[in-house]
Amino acid sequence: MSKRDKKDIELGNLLKQEAYDAAPNQWFTHRVLNKLPAKKDNSALHVAWFFYIAAALLCAGYWVWMLFFNDNTVITVRDILYFFIAGIVTAILAVSPLVALFRSE
Repeated sequence: MSKRDKKDIELGNLLKQEAYDAAPNQWFTHRVLNKLPAKKDNSALHVAWFFYIAAALLCAGYWVWMLFFNDNTVITVRDILYFFIAGIVTAILAVSPLVALFRSE
């Protein structure tokens, strides 16, 4: 279903008839393309996302192991150290997307 009425169609036809017809120029495309900014290389961004997702999965796996499969009857210095490091990594993973979002604006 078209939302164009008769006047819209007439105006469109008038603009097509009265439009400037540019002569073909073989150098036009090359000049325009040379003035465009270079395409950004996003490969580093893809690698960064891969490592971010891998770290998030590792962190989630650690917390699942810590809460469900770890023996909580005995707490060692190693458990405290691992818990502390996992807490820091989790905090960094939770805050880093927010930092990237505010930095890009």
